[in-house]
Amino acid sequence: MGERESSGPTLAITLIPIGPETEANDISNVNDDATRDETETLRWSCVGGAALFLMCSYGFSQSIGTVQSFLQLNQLSDYSAQDIGWITGLDTAVSLLCGIQVGPLMDRYGSRLLAPTAIGLTVARFFLLAECNNYWQIFLCLGVLGGIASAVASTVAISAVGKLFIRRRGLAMGAAMAGASLGGITFPLVLRRAFPALGWPWSNRVMGFVTLGLMAIGMFFLLPFPRLILPAAVSSKKKSAALNFDAFRSGPFVFITLGFFLYEFSITGVGVLLPTFAVKAGLPSAMGYTLVSILNGCSFLGRLLPGLAGDYVGHFDVILFMTCLSLIFTGALFVPFGGQSAGILYAFAALWGFCTGSFLSILPGK
Repeated sequence: MGERESSGPTLAITLIPIGPETEANDISNVNDDATRDETETLRWSCVGGAALFLMCSYGFSQSIGTVQSFLQLNQLSDYSAQDIGWITGLDTAVSLLCGIQVGPLMDRYGSRLLAPTAIGLTVARFFLLAECNNYWQIFLCLGVLGGIASAVASTVAISAVGKLFIRRRGLAMGAAMAGASLGGITFPLVLRRAFPALGWPWSNRVMGFVTLGLMAIGMFFLLPFPRLILPAAVSSKKKSAALNFDAFRSGPFVFITLGFFLYEFSITGVGVLLPTFAVKAGLPSAMGYTLVSILNGCSFLGRLLPGLAGDYVGHFDVILFMTCLSLIFTGALFVPFGGQSAGILYAFAALWGFCTGSFLSILPGK
């Protein structure tokens, strides 16, 4: 007896795993076509819009140390630096933590809903802050509302650039994050002149009008974004806006995320507390405004150049190199000599801004 031959066609069944890796592959397949036209003018106009949004969100957050220094000498002079630090610290914490939820909302609803929301929250922060005179009012407007406004605005900007670029993502993200550096340079210098000349209420109102104009232009530049990512937008609308923690099943991902969390915790604290440190060291209070401007001015280059280099030599390699430089400058300059010389503080602010600026531009691109 011979072997029994099959009398019909054979049905082959392939099991496809459904999980975070599959979802990531789907997204990358959609975005592969986008790499062919990353020189398109409309894409780079979106980068310009993202830069303006980041200028008014991260840019002001990086200047918030100057506001803390002013409050400590005026409205909140009866409170310690630690008490006032809770306000500025909450602003930073809320802006970073709320981004976890704003990201899925951006995937589902897009910039046409969240961009106007970001403008409304950001402008409301300044106009309400102009009416605040006591601790709890400033705590709510600057700490809570300000943090939420920064979270929405910055997430819209970073998400837009991340979805539009792959091959040139480091350069594009660096150019967008350079807008935050421009805000960090401009806002301390504006506030330095506005606070003595106009007082607290009108200084904040001026900031409100300025951010309204800048973010309105930014939203205009972001108008092509929904059309440029139409295939990905259609598929993402089918997904829930709830948080998805599947990626945390990966040990290496958790380890890297924890490292980035600790690093960002450190660089944010230095930028906020540097003006207060200068005052406590007996240096002129006006020096705090200059320190913040120098730090953010050098971070402008630190976001563009390492981002461009990361596209060629590897983003993680650039981050590790800049992290080592940050540690060296901190141990060699700031810790032993930071409170003794204004020149040392200026040098540290410049070097720290350049080294840590690369982290803020390259990390969102990964």
